[in-house]
Amino acid sequence: METVDYVTYGWIGVITAIISGKWALELGFRQWQQLLLMIAGFFFAPLVLLVLYVRLIRQFKQEGKPGGRW
Repeated sequence: METVDYVTYGWIGVITAIISGKWALELGFRQWQQLLLMIAGFFFAPLVLLVLYVRLIRQFKQEGKPGGRW
């Protein structure tokens, strides 16, 4: 049963790393910054995703896109 937990947490880490990398790409980070955020997203998923989400919302707000309205 413990192996299933490790496998599940591993996949969650991989998925959050991919999402972090994608959001960093959309925000215009440099390639090495995207890689660092992807690695950080693997280990510190909720914190990195929160920071990137807030930056994404602020960018949408500056550009006047619909996702930037609070």
